[in-house]
Amino acid sequence: MFDCVILIPYRNRKEHLDYFLQNSWPLLKQNLPNSKLSIIEQEEGKLFNRGKILNVGFKEYMDKTNYFITHDVDVNPYEKTIHLYKIVPNNNEVVGIFSSPCMTLGGIIKISNEIIKKINGFPNNYWGWGVEDRALYNRAKHFGMNIHYNIFSNSKEATSMFNRFNNIDDRKRDNNFSQRTHFEYSMFHEINREEQYNHIMRSGLNNLEYTILERINLQDDVEIIKVSI
Repeated sequence: MFDCVILIPYRNRKEHLDYFLQNSWPLLKQNLPNSKLSIIEQEEGKLFNRGKILNVGFKEYMDKTNYFITHDVDVNPYEKTIHLYKIVPNNNEVVGIFSSPCMTLGGIIKISNEIIKKINGFPNNYWGWGVEDRALYNRAKHFGMNIHYNIFSNSKEATSMFNRFNNIDDRKRDNNFSQRTHFEYSMFHEINREEQYNHIMRSGLNNLEYTILERINLQDDVEIIKVSI
């Protein structure tokens, strides 16, 4: 049983991943004993689906860890930042370690195994960049979770707390981007609770399908899981 599994959704970011493995992981490992790093790599051929490949990580380690940390590969903590990773969420709390100011659960979050199961993870059907992090926020709020935000990406202190790579402008979107943005940001809280629940249960951990293509152990506590989704 791990205390914490750190999940990195990944594809085509070798420079960023190499930096993370050489600099961030040793720091995290030193300060988060009994933790594991799992890099979930999506195969080529489809739009990147951050939510679904994180769901793969949740599924692979469901009931094998107390907490998950979802971690973007291009954001790296400094030593002064590590105390944020050590925050222990209470029974109805999600910790936003490094977050967008748009009220989402993207970037770096810490969430318990029990809560991610309860809220049914991310939707599986949000292909391309964006909105899956807002969907997770809505799911957490539907089930009455409190969200403890720490560092926002646009704050003055962000640059002193995290080393971030320059954004690579390859954020491809599918044709439903505008529709799902309108739904998750405007409509979700307008529909009744039964409709919210049905929407949440329509796509997530409960009906996740994937195939593991390869599992590579880089170190005893670091792996890459290559998946077809």
